[in-house]
Amino acid sequence: MFVLSMKLLQPVSIQLVVQGQVIEFTQQPSFYSQVDVLIICVAAFSAGSSGALLLWGVEEGKPLVEVDEAISDPSKIIELAEDDGERAVLEILSSSGGSMFQSDLVEGSSFSKGKVSLILDRLEARGVVKRERSGMTNLIHLVGNH
Repeated sequence: MFVLSMKLLQPVSIQLVVQGQVIEFTQQPSFYSQVDVLIICVAAFSAGSSGALLLWGVEEGKPLVEVDEAISDPSKIIELAEDDGERAVLEILSSSGGSMFQSDLVEGSSFSKGKVSLILDRLEARGVVKRERSGMTNLIHLVGNH
């Protein structure tokens, strides 16, 4: 953007011709080079793409298996995981009957409180788990289990 701004803000070339008492003022034609046009096109495309993304957003990824189908078949719950951390959390949740306190989930895993919270954020955003506030902790449910 800096290069584009500098190109657009450059002063226009002018020519002053002084002949006696007459001063003739003419503007010299300036043309953009191919590099200038390329920079402007790339900047316009980037700005347009960013604007479209802000206006219409991005759809969240859907799980490979429907959540309700996975809850009815415990062997498919693990397929909802996108990484090893999610897989470990889902295994612990499914082995506990589908519901447990977040503090117990932290104790049962090898992860820190922060890591478990981030994993649950991702799973909750995809609709795999639901958190329910319970005192000083959260009660975590596999969706369809509460």
